[in-house]
Amino acid sequence: MFIKNKTFRLIAFSALTAALVSSTSVTAETAGGTASILVQNSFTLVQTTPINFGTVVAIADDDAVANVTDVGTLILSSDGVSADTITNAGNASIIAIVAGTAATFTVSGASPNTTLTVTLPGAFNLIDGSATDNKVFIVNAFTTTVTQNGPNDNFSYVTDAGGNLVFNMGATLITDNVQTGSGASAAEPYRDGVTYAGTYTMTVAY
Repeated sequence: MFIKNKTFRLIAFSALTAALVSSTSVTAETAGGTASILVQNSFTLVQTTPINFGTVVAIADDDAVANVTDVGTLILSSDGVSADTITNAGNASIIAIVAGTAATFTVSGASPNTTLTVTLPGAFNLIDGSATDNKVFIVNAFTTTVTQNGPNDNFSYVTDAGGNLVFNMGATLITDNVQTGSGASAAEPYRDGVTYAGTYTMTVAY
């Protein structure tokens, strides 16, 4: 009788175990998943303030032979605080009437807290659009000052938490050095009342 009861219990236990295993297996479910990524390599770069060298009296040096040192030079600071620096040599002369303003560029929609690469433009000329005056102003030696960024200093092109970056750009303006063939050094005034203008390209990238 004892053996029969033991056998019965073993059979019952085995049946219960099989039922539990079977019950566990039928509750498993599967589902498909999806994955995606949005690529946004672009951001917005705009010139919010154009560079302006102000209003000046401007005279170029007409040399019998080329002399690149006989020029007037105006350095426009990028910090928005320092006064313009003017130096003159030979017959060339720049005299400020109204102070200039640095350019301002704004980056938006970029990755937050990310270092950007700023490539400054190459030298370019400001010309008389009417082509009446063949003298030009040379613009070069660009400088920048960062006014809004992540680290909040003037030297890091790092976006802030909103992906924005704002920086100013200054530059140096130089008078032309002309040779009219007069055979003697002379002063050559620029055309009065004329706005000399030019274009350039600023590049900002990741």
